[in-house]
Amino acid sequence: MKKNIFSLSVIIQSVLFLGIFIAALFVPIDPDLGWHLKYGQHFFENGGILRDNTFSSLMPDYKWNNSSWATDLLSYQTFNNFGFLGLSILGALVITLTFLFIGKAAKLSIFEKSIIFPIILYFVSPVNQVSFRGQLLSLLFIAVMFYLLSKYQDGNKKFALFLLPLFLLWSNFHGQFVFGLALLFIWTFVFITKEIYLNYRNNIGKFFVEHKLLIISFFSSFAAVLINPFGFGVYIEAIGHYDDPLQKSVTEFLSFSDFSTLWWHQLIAGLILAIGVALLGTGKKNLDKAPFYIPSFVLFVFSFWSRRYSWPFYYTSIFLMQPVVKYFEPDKKKHSLYASFVF
Repeated sequence: MKKNIFSLSVIIQSVLFLGIFIAALFVPIDPDLGWHLKYGQHFFENGGILRDNTFSSLMPDYKWNNSSWATDLLSYQTFNNFGFLGLSILGALVITLTFLFIGKAAKLSIFEKSIIFPIILYFVSPVNQVSFRGQLLSLLFIAVMFYLLSKYQDGNKKFALFLLPLFLLWSNFHGQFVFGLALLFIWTFVFITKEIYLNYRNNIGKFFVEHKLLIISFFSSFAAVLINPFGFGVYIEAIGHYDDPLQKSVTEFLSFSDFSTLWWHQLIAGLILAIGVALLGTGKKNLDKAPFYIPSFVLFVFSFWSRRYSWPFYYTSIFLMQPVVKYFEPDKKKHSLYASFVF
């Protein structure tokens, strides 16, 4: 019987992730795709990173600190060898891996995955349908970051050291690494506050000794992003986006129109979060997961200001959707698997 249950769980998860992969296959429609492909082509034909704004009629003299230069290389090589189909498959693979890592970070059961993943997949479809672009890689890196932090919180403290290569890659693949650092700051601040309050209020020094790897990795991550062809310029370029008046011309930086479909998605997700908080109640066990809950609330608030925050919000909302779905999960594993198979 156990063997049959194991086989069924493997089948369900295989079908689930295959379904996510197929649902994430889109024809590339990024209006900037040709621009990024030309940057990648320039590198392979000239052996150097293009620093001038050559392939744009706007701001021709602008010196661009291109924090997504590595994505341009990956995009060009994929397109050059496999065409648009290759970019579609690459985008679907990145999206599938994002679900895989965020599911592991939240420690979702098969039943929880079967309910939550299709909902999140539907909510993030507006960004997925553009197909492969650097923004999808940033969402994957966010999922990987939370996975590493969940492993650290479980006691595998060496996982904190993987934050350094993660942010080193991130700053070379997409400028949203600054957003990732902000989430890391929130998580670390809440984790430190929670740990000192629950376990170290009488011996704060012991906390810093036992969690020195996290503290070292935290500060080192801010330095690791400087290992790129543009140095500190990637910080300037990324931070400059937040107060650039030209954002009003970019849909991704605008808020959702009132009472639009995407606006209602936000409210529905917010309602699910509120129910999740109500089901959590109080207790040390729930406080332990606070570092994963707070970033979701912060992203929810900012998502009404700019839709760019909505996509990471939906992924991080999984942590608070979990108690809602768990409330309906059958007690017996066999019944839970059968229900998951139906979903």
